[in-house]
Amino acid sequence: MKTLINRIRHSEFLTFSEVLRLKVTIVNVFLMVFVLLSVFVSKTNNFSWNMSILIPVGFGFLLVFTFLLTVVNLNRFAMHISILTIIGLTAYYISGSDYFFTYILFFVSLTVIIFYQDILTYLLYGGFVTIAGVYYVYINSAIMIGANSTHGIIVSSLTYQAILIGFYVVFLIQFLLSDSIYEKLNNEYVRMNKALERYQDFSYSHLSEIQEKKKIKPIYENPDFQKAISELSIFINEFFEEKGDNIAEVVEFYFFLHSQEVEEVIEDAKLPSITRRYSLELKKYLLNYRSELYSILYEFTTLFKGDDHFDEQRYEYNLDKLFENRIDKLLSLAILYKYLKTEVTQYDKWSKINRKLTHEEITEMFVSKEFREFISFEQVNFYLDNEELFKDFL
Repeated sequence: MKTLINRIRHSEFLTFSEVLRLKVTIVNVFLMVFVLLSVFVSKTNNFSWNMSILIPVGFGFLLVFTFLLTVVNLNRFAMHISILTIIGLTAYYISGSDYFFTYILFFVSLTVIIFYQDILTYLLYGGFVTIAGVYYVYINSAIMIGANSTHGIIVSSLTYQAILIGFYVVFLIQFLLSDSIYEKLNNEYVRMNKALERYQDFSYSHLSEIQEKKKIKPIYENPDFQKAISELSIFINEFFEEKGDNIAEVVEFYFFLHSQEVEEVIEDAKLPSITRRYSLELKKYLLNYRSELYSILYEFTTLFKGDDHFDEQRYEYNLDKLFENRIDKLLSLAILYKYLKTEVTQYDKWSKINRKLTHEEITEMFVSKEFREFISFEQVNFYLDNEELFKDFL
């Protein structure tokens, strides 16, 4: 129990898969209580004595099976089994408990499904539970209304059904809104990451050249840095109850990959599959070439680059939005063209940044879909209409 509480307290360190496993564990603990209660419920049913034993034992087997699935890291499968278990327990209680108590169990089942925060699961299982609950109220409305009427006021069965349907719809809307927000943020990051990928490649190459000229060793070759990463990894790994030696080997292999051509390691069929799999997973975190990790670091560092003159537009890249005056917009386009044509920004045949863009390359860049992040259609049309002037005088 102490381990479970520690995992909940330190859940910010967990991956999505580990969070799902933690959720399944919490739901399993909750279901154990219901399975124990089902033993007493079975005495009020008209089942034979052997069925009264086998049914709770069957539910207990499902809980054990769910636990074993989390042990072998089949967490998503375990989630489905736990949901089917609570639905099965709800169906079991229908035959041997108070009608209003069973009605409440439909909400309990929906709450468990909501707890997993998966919209497809909610649509499938949540929709089934809601329909079943509405039908249950319909066929037992006379008994439920009689049991819950006070002072001569009859509670309509439609009220029960509307509450259950409303509960489902409210959380369905919440799922749709949250998924829409996450998808929008993710798409925005992917789009900007794609647009800035080329420029971040240049930035990293310039940085590498500067370090090479000044004979500065990369940070990943610094023994103190390697030691700090290793100790920090072992410390964090203790929350996952894994052996410290294992994570130490992964960290050592991670730094070893910096001296290798990681693509060749991944594609080498002669190497063990586990080596290639670890290389593929660690590739995105290597520090000796531009990766998604570097994109995140670039964006993170810009958050702290203050500029009193351009605070309001420090994250704006589009020339059409940076300036209000139409002349300023067109002048900025001319300056951008002049910069791209005269400054060294391209790789040469030796993979060094030692080449300028040609007029044709700039034109191809301006009309590309990705460049709509920086210039508007009006500016593109102006450029195309005056292409020869740009080429001859800038």
